Amino acid sequence: MNSVRPDNTDPMPLRSVTPGVGTIIIRFVGLLLVSVVVLALIWSR
Repeated sequence: MNSVRPDNTDPMPLRSVTPGVGTIIIRFVGLLLVSVVVLALIWSR
């Protein structure tokens, strides 16, 4: 059984961080703040 090897010996490129991660974090924090405010308003009544 033959082993499969790549043609070049360059290291595999690392996967770069997608630019969408920042927007996902901002949306998550925004939704978290909105939910906290809504729950605080409901609780205060």
